[in-house]
Amino acid sequence: MLLFKSHPLKSIPLAFALIMVMALSPFDCRAESDLDETPSPLPIEERKPLPIDELETLPVEEASPAPEEGLKPPPEEDRNTLSLYLENDNFVSRSDDSQYTNGLKLTWSSPIRKDYPHWAWTHRWLYPLIKYLPFEKQKDRRRNITFSLGQSMYTPEDIEIKERIPDDRPYAGMLYTEMGFHSRTRRDMDSLELLLGLVGPQSYAEETQKAIHDLFGFVEPEGWDHQLQNEPVICIIYEHKKKIFMSGIGSGFGYDGALNTGGGLGNVMTYYNLGFSLRVGWNLPDDFGSFPIRPVSSINGAFGAPNPKGTGSKRIGVHLFSSVEGRAVLHDIFLDGNTFTGDNNSSVDKKPIIADIVNGLCVTWERLKISFAYVIRTKEFDEQDGSQEFGSLGISFAF
Repeated sequence: MLLFKSHPLKSIPLAFALIMVMALSPFDCRAESDLDETPSPLPIEERKPLPIDELETLPVEEASPAPEEGLKPPPEEDRNTLSLYLENDNFVSRSDDSQYTNGLKLTWSSPIRKDYPHWAWTHRWLYPLIKYLPFEKQKDRRRNITFSLGQSMYTPEDIEIKERIPDDRPYAGMLYTEMGFHSRTRRDMDSLELLLGLVGPQSYAEETQKAIHDLFGFVEPEGWDHQLQNEPVICIIYEHKKKIFMSGIGSGFGYDGALNTGGGLGNVMTYYNLGFSLRVGWNLPDDFGSFPIRPVSSINGAFGAPNPKGTGSKRIGVHLFSSVEGRAVLHDIFLDGNTFTGDNNSSVDKKPIIADIVNGLCVTWERLKISFAYVIRTKEFDEQDGSQEFGSLGISFAF
């Protein structure tokens, strides 16, 4: 049977010729054995000319290769995700608090959809600008937003000294909020975040640390009178993640490896980062891994059917993860001191290049994801005694 896929006007002469040939052929005067040896799709007695409109609309079966797993757009998801991140040096060491001593971050992630949610008044005022970004012009992408509240805390090596310590980092705290925009395929994800916050006494880091130390009977920190002064902070962060290999995501044994690169620009921190992460295990969630608290670390919502964290399935997933990341730091307010109101006594000679080495374990069950990582951070300034170690706990729940 002849099928037409060309423009309807161009197909009319050919269709009309076919109908005329079929109508005028003496089917009733010829023996079946005299017919062409090619089998007809319909018996001769049932062969009738079809209207032109039916010829035009008949489905055409064409073999098309199935798209590669990594190239298919991720499915849309109806679940929100709430994530809590807690980091502390006492998770892996019995020593007194020092350097980056505590971090707390709470993040809400919207469902993964084709478009950003229109009802998010905290984010939608930036949509007219976001749509002009290069990665937003790519096809078959899924998008979501995040909103985070967090607090970070930094102290010198010896917290029992009341006086300012000239060769050690100053006391500092930051209270902040982050608004994130995330756009992804199976293999790539682009994230843009805006961080707004306060450094100084209004971050309430002093009150938080003293309350926790009183509760657990730890040594009382004595030097908060010399913390950085109040200063509003802002930072714009971009990061690109790309899975360079992946197999078996969400279905038995699987693994993946991803590169990440990006940077931040602002008075809280200005840097460029480059890293690599590896995951190996059983029923890996369809996300981009687990990271310590930092910008764009809270982007792992429930991503759909292949994800044992987001399906409601009772399958348990367990995997190991490792990552290494280097950062070229141009400015760090926690080492350089206040940008506008500080003094030279609040700064130290920071290292231009630092690195984080992360090793951890992650467990997923139904809508729950729990991860714990052991983090080693290289020296951040010249006078620092050595690298720092701390633990990073992450708990995510899809609902």
